Amino acid sequence: MNTSTCVFHGRTPIEMHHVTGRSPDGTYLDITLIVPVSLRQHVIEHQGWRAMGIGEDASLDPRVLRLRRAGHILVRLGEHHGEEAVVLPAQSVRQLGLMLHRIADDWDSM
Repeated sequence: MNTSTCVFHGRTPIEMHHVTGRSPDGTYLDITLIVPVSLRQHVIEHQGWRAMGIGEDASLDPRVLRLRRAGHILVRLGEHHGEEAVVLPAQSVRQLGLMLHRIADDWDSM
């Protein structure tokens, strides 16, 4: 799979989903952490966020939002693919790792 196919279905995506989304002030939390998805999967992802109280109007600590939103798509991908391997673009994996390091660094500096 490459960056031109949906991570859920392997078909050509219409959207690039920002895995951690935006804060309530509209700023992307991790602007480079994106995955290609179909329009339908993009809508489902944001509906899931709202259902879990982590939508873009949520007033939680940004670190919590980032972790819960990233966890949300990973759980959905695992459930969707079942026993099959989940394949993500290498840059998405790299950016996910960097996001985790930034959150750990932020907590470590407290």
